[in-house]
Amino acid sequence: MALHSSNTPAAQHAPIILVIEDELSVASALRETLEERGYTVETANDGIAGIQKAVALKPAAIVLDLGLPKQNGLEVLEKLRESKSSFSIPVIVLSNVESSVVMQKCEELGMQCYYVKTHTSIQKVIEAVSKTVPVNG
Repeated sequence: MALHSSNTPAAQHAPIILVIEDELSVASALRETLEERGYTVETANDGIAGIQKAVALKPAAIVLDLGLPKQNGLEVLEKLRESKSSFSIPVIVLSNVESSVVMQKCEELGMQCYYVKTHTSIQKVIEAVSKTVPVNG
């Protein structure tokens, strides 16, 4: 019998999703819903911590806010794309920034999709994660 329930085979193989978000309520909602769907969720509340966790964890996908302290989301995305270990991680941008210039820059940096917080439900972001990284795939 296993002594640690966190070491169950399902927990070991659940895709890791990194949520880089400084709004606690948004990060919590994403974490709760993704965990209910079978994902392992890690969070970072600033850009520097986000980059460090992305490199260390090599998550299956990242949900990234752009308006972050210490290093903004565009800088985080640029740094991720410079690193071989994080270059191909799918990034889903969830931000309050509604600028075609910023969206274009994110596209050039290879983001998966872009959602504006005020126009997007948490459910829509969860669906994007599920399509990008199926739990059983």
